[in-house]
Amino acid sequence: MGQLPSKPKKGAKFRVIGAGMCRTGTKTLNEALSILCDGPCHDSGIQSLGGSLHEIKTWLDVMELAPRQNTKEDEEHMDYLIRSLFDGYVATMDCPAATLVPEIMRAYPDAIVVATTREQASWWKSMKHMNGLMSNWYLPVVVMWLRKAQGYGQWGSRFQALSKWRYGSEGIREPTKAIHEEHLRQVVPPEKLHWYSVSQGWEPLCKILNVPIPDVPFPHNNSKLEAEKSWQRHIISGAGSWIFVLGIMTWFFYYASIWMNEVSEEGEAIEI
Repeated sequence: MGQLPSKPKKGAKFRVIGAGMCRTGTKTLNEALSILCDGPCHDSGIQSLGGSLHEIKTWLDVMELAPRQNTKEDEEHMDYLIRSLFDGYVATMDCPAATLVPEIMRAYPDAIVVATTREQASWWKSMKHMNGLMSNWYLPVVVMWLRKAQGYGQWGSRFQALSKWRYGSEGIREPTKAIHEEHLRQVVPPEKLHWYSVSQGWEPLCKILNVPIPDVPFPHNNSKLEAEKSWQRHIISGAGSWIFVLGIMTWFFYYASIWMNEVSEEGEAIEI
């Protein structure tokens, strides 16, 4: 939340798998990599919920397929889906992509892995705030008439299944970050795994990518206020859609009742 979907750029080369757990500076990394790699980044949280209809559907397919890859054909289909999502992007990050690092490495063997991290207590405090915004009962109801938001419930159930398959727990809980980071140490070759905190600024990130430090301020994205503004936009848009739908329904039933009364009166006149 707190950021608009990005668009692919023809010819962009996929270079970086952002493997940090949500709320570890992934949105800041998104902006920094866009500058350093001269191309758009695919924030999987943003794109899978608010991107193009192709991206939304494909992410749902990816999350459904991942836990049940049993054959070579399944793996090849997964590779195809992942490449179709990241074609035209220089990097990806956030969940659900961070949950699928081994699968993305298989599709892009030359990409490096940059895992953003932060102190556990501050991460969980931020994560609980985000969960409170996104996991309430009424959000799916409010946005149900918004075309792109109709998959919120489906997204949630598939991500829960994905998390349970990968980490043994549904959704993102307090221990998930530590479990996820240990998982990365086990599945990513040490020479390809780079740990990074956005508080460190340009220098270590540029060293990882082997690029010069740019002459621009280091970005900072997705503060708590920005996330809340994004949530508010969803609520306002959803409320507006409900007003429109209820207005149409009121108009329909009003004129339907008039028509039925006219039909009834004509029937009575004929009987007389």
